[in-house]
Amino acid sequence: MKAWQIVLAFILTFSAAAMAAPSAEYRLGPGDIVKISVYDHPDLTTELQLSDKGTVAFPLLGDIKLLGLPYVEAEALISAGLKNGGFINSPNVSVLITQYRSQRIAVIGEVNRAGRYALEGATDVVDLLALAGGLNPNAGDKIIILRGADRIEYQLSQAMKLTDQTKRNMSIVNGDVVYVPKAQQFYVYGEVNRPGVFRLEPQMTVMQALAMAGGFNPRASRRTIELHRVDKNGAVTRVEVKLNDLLVENDTIFVEESIF
Repeated sequence: MKAWQIVLAFILTFSAAAMAAPSAEYRLGPGDIVKISVYDHPDLTTELQLSDKGTVAFPLLGDIKLLGLPYVEAEALISAGLKNGGFINSPNVSVLITQYRSQRIAVIGEVNRAGRYALEGATDVVDLLALAGGLNPNAGDKIIILRGADRIEYQLSQAMKLTDQTKRNMSIVNGDVVYVPKAQQFYVYGEVNRPGVFRLEPQMTVMQALAMAGGFNPRASRRTIELHRVDKNGAVTRVEVKLNDLLVENDTIFVEESIF
């Protein structure tokens, strides 16, 4: 099994888990909707949306600023307000986030469900790809994260080899755009059994590429193999290669017909 196939299987296997419970580390922001309830005081149960300034108008307490707080700290803040205000001696406050609206990211490219997603807590690249339905068969091994003016590249197959989970998983933050490009490709034409376009695997040689194309057919000249390569300026040049030479993206191999 190829490296990209292993990664794809890993992501699909854990997709359900990644779409499950939100993390307690999620911090409230403008637009989020919370349901606040106080045990044994049903009249105080209310569902509120955080304003642009991150505040909610809660009964008895008025405007409370919840901006940037995880729900546990929000519960403690409201509880302290009710107790210190002399309204309830030992308030048991619950804050439930019913809609996540303040933190959103975008996933585009070769995934099964491209789109915008709400961050429901601490999220890494693998979690996010699972939310987007996993990689589709055209996906490459490289993930590109656009974060403001920064461009971050993340290679899945290499990351999965790391034993340190903190290094293996790259965190996603509010506003990120995650782009999954198509896999790198190469082309084989001429006197082979299956000419066409193929997926370029890491460290692939000319010999391996010919094998993917079904090998030489009976008319092939085994001595004359042309390789056309696009240089950094976009010009196509002819390169002399040996069977154990490595391919690069968009190489075109042409096997000539034997004159005998």
